[in-house]
Amino acid sequence: MNADDLTPKALAEVPIFPLPGTVLLPRTMISLHVFEPRYRAMTEDCLEGHRLMAIAMLDPASEPDSEDRPAIHRVAGLGALRRSARLPDGRFNLVVEGLCRVRLGPELPMDKAYRRAPAEVLHDVAPEESAALASAMASLRALCARAMAQLSPKDASELEGLNQVTDPGHLADLVAAAAMPDAEERQQVLDEVDVEKRVQLVAGALGAYLLSHAPESEPGAFGWGIHPGKA
Repeated sequence: MNADDLTPKALAEVPIFPLPGTVLLPRTMISLHVFEPRYRAMTEDCLEGHRLMAIAMLDPASEPDSEDRPAIHRVAGLGALRRSARLPDGRFNLVVEGLCRVRLGPELPMDKAYRRAPAEVLHDVAPEESAALASAMASLRALCARAMAQLSPKDASELEGLNQVTDPGHLADLVAAAAMPDAEERQQVLDEVDVEKRVQLVAGALGAYLLSHAPESEPGAFGWGIHPGKA
């Protein structure tokens, strides 16, 4: 299933996987290890159903809801289960691909072991022509080139594909997933549907990160060791 294939029925009851410090951005991948019984049940239901789940980062700054469930960020990454391996003891190893941003609605009654909610797809908003966006894209590409020059040859080769990405929103998401280790900053990127603001946000964060590292750092010392899709 791709983002264009999502149906109202698939979005009506999306399973929620609340996780600390984890943000799933569109068109990136994350690996998950599922061990709690309720999330094993959720995984089994996902595999038998639409193979969709919303990865929602826990929000420790907010109060639990009326059911005393931990607060989550309401903008989440809707992911598709691309690979799954069930272990002999019932645990799962999963690979989830981000499809799109969604806003989670009011959660459904807890008649299952895990949380569920309807999801509204959030679409990118971008001006047709924008000098500010073009300038931000140029800055982001220059910063990416500078960052890649500080990587080991192996890590740099894994990120060379960024040079082929022409869509500004997509590039910002990929760079955020790969180069922004702070989960709260990645959540800000996920929250931002304005493409121009998103590119500026990622360029600013990457620039600040580069400035915090001494030029004499040895190859491989730069913190861009998180591969695209790891969160």
